[in-house]
Amino acid sequence: MSEFKLNSISGVLNLILAAFSMPDEPISALPPPLILLGAKLRPGLSASAIASRVISRQSEAGLPVGDVFDDGPNSNELMIVIMVEEIINAMQTEAVVNVVIPLGVSVSTTGIGNLGIPVVSQGVTTSLGIGNGIIR
Repeated sequence: MSEFKLNSISGVLNLILAAFSMPDEPISALPPPLILLGAKLRPGLSASAIASRVISRQSEAGLPVGDVFDDGPNSNELMIVIMVEEIINAMQTEAVVNVVIPLGVSVSTTGIGNLGIPVVSQGVTTSLGIGNGIIR
């Protein structure tokens, strides 16, 4: 967390500018049906696939691609692979995914009553629901 220093003109100006700056607009939420269908179609994170795509594009930055050095393999490409593997590993083993089910979500259930007749029950959530997930 940054602190504002009011002992200088620049500190006071930074405070004023921060008060009137527009925050970044959050991304819009995906519709639930799209999440349910789309999540099953995703292949998951692959360090080798990501590293391949990065390496294939490094010529756009003017960097050599492939085994172009006389002394052996391209160490820059090896470093890209190592870096992506570590990033993916950190995301998959250390990231936390939390979800919240808000108040007022419609809930309906069906079942068989005491007399063997189907019973339908409808209601809404009355407290916040919290869940956890895993990045894959």
